[in-house]
Amino acid sequence: MEGRCFFQGAGCQLSAVDFGNPEAPGMVVLHGMRDHGLSMQSIALAFTDYHVIAMDLRGHGDSDNPGSYTMTQLVADLRALVDHFGLIRPILIGHSLGGHVVAKFAAIYADEVDSLVLIDGMGPPQHRESKSLLDRLQRWREHIANALRTEREPRSMKDKEEAVQRLTKNNPKLKLETARFIVRHGVRDHPHGGIRWKWDARINMVWSTFSHEESEELYSLIACPVQIITGEHSLDYWVQNRGELSGQQELHDRDIERRRRLFPRAEHQVIKGAGHMIHYDQPDRLNAAIRQFLGAGDGAG
Repeated sequence: MEGRCFFQGAGCQLSAVDFGNPEAPGMVVLHGMRDHGLSMQSIALAFTDYHVIAMDLRGHGDSDNPGSYTMTQLVADLRALVDHFGLIRPILIGHSLGGHVVAKFAAIYADEVDSLVLIDGMGPPQHRESKSLLDRLQRWREHIANALRTEREPRSMKDKEEAVQRLTKNNPKLKLETARFIVRHGVRDHPHGGIRWKWDARINMVWSTFSHEESEELYSLIACPVQIITGEHSLDYWVQNRGELSGQQELHDRDIERRRRLFPRAEHQVIKGAGHMIHYDQPDRLNAAIRQFLGAGDGAG
């Protein structure tokens, strides 16, 4: 039986849903940016033979909004979860931002992770040409300008039905029943009336607290089996924020393969009919892929 619980993270209170079966092998599932733990329920319910725990990242869901969101703090929060539940060599599954977090943890604590699943969790494809000092300075100016900008709260919505309409418009493959479930657990009252999503706009600061280059350097330290999962249409998501990637499917595929080779033991699988939100678009295909991965090697258990 699932149950929500609260525990102390790195200077804030965190929330997680424990799906029970504590005697089984541990599995931790981390969601991505502007999502929440229960949005990953489709994975938890497909792996009832594991002890699955889905955490709300800081600044999301029912976890605190401390106003400080660094990659170090997010990894420390995951450390706190593993210690709080007494998990021994859990399987770690992360989507998008959650993928960055679990990969960092698996590199830093290489002997404490059984298997690692990255669901579109390594960021956009990277152009490998070296960036000049001036380019990097400009990037830092952008980070500083973003830090000084007054972050607006998520826009208010009239009611949950409007939230469902927005969610399904942005994720047309999402089942209506699932959308209503995600909304029910993902909104709160807006101070000016109506409702708003349960995420803190300041979470965007995390992208200035680590680099993709640093992440890639750590991949070689991850000793456990790794499954990299991308959607057939994952590139479409990155194009929304980085227009220069439009039409760059070959770059996307080539860069996934380049990064796969950085891990000592990694495989890559593409989920047909899915974009970036693979657990929304094709939950059954995603779960089947994870099940096959965990059952095929020396990972699970």
